[in-house]
Amino acid sequence: MDFFDKSKAIICFLRHGQTDWNLEFKMQGREEIPLNETGIAQAHEAARGLKYAKDIAGISWTKIVSSPLSRAQDTAKIISDAVECDNLYVDERIIERDFGELSGLVYEEFSRATFNNVPEIKTVETIEALMERTNEFIKDNVSVGERVLIVTHGAITRIFARNAKRSPKIPKDFEHSIKNCHLVVYSYDGEDTVLEAYNIAPGELYRLTLDEEIK
Repeated sequence: MDFFDKSKAIICFLRHGQTDWNLEFKMQGREEIPLNETGIAQAHEAARGLKYAKDIAGISWTKIVSSPLSRAQDTAKIISDAVECDNLYVDERIIERDFGELSGLVYEEFSRATFNNVPEIKTVETIEALMERTNEFIKDNVSVGERVLIVTHGAITRIFARNAKRSPKIPKDFEHSIKNCHLVVYSYDGEDTVLEAYNIAPGELYRLTLDEEIK
């Protein structure tokens, strides 16, 4: 994968570090739940991985954009310091999906509802609305030739990946879950966003420049 092809942009979604609600398997939407100690450590590990990708493969970032929630902003700040990217800002359009009345429930309590099947729950943000705001954000904030790191959340990351075009490297049944402080990588030609790699550790990012398969 060519990270330096000026005819395309590289977009990486990175999920924030762990929170106590993640640890307790609670549905976490737009509640202001901070990183826990593990989450802070994960953010520092991600920062080291992205610093390594910069040092070994020259992968730097034009900008880093964070969700407004503190768990994402704190993760983004740790990373931006490590990779020496001063162009860090917040955009409301990459906030987590609004789960409405499902927020705070443990997984067993909302087993009847999936990310794609909650239209009967009127307080939950629709997939269409989430995709519209995320696509609008990308069109407004990503230009061909840039490398943009987006620090955001699990549901928005999964849904966007599920609805994106896929490179031949991505199997049809790719895993939808995304680990804390892991990456989803896209190429973007100004019109189409193509999924290139899913759920990879930041320390593995440089391997994409070698066209290595990452599992």
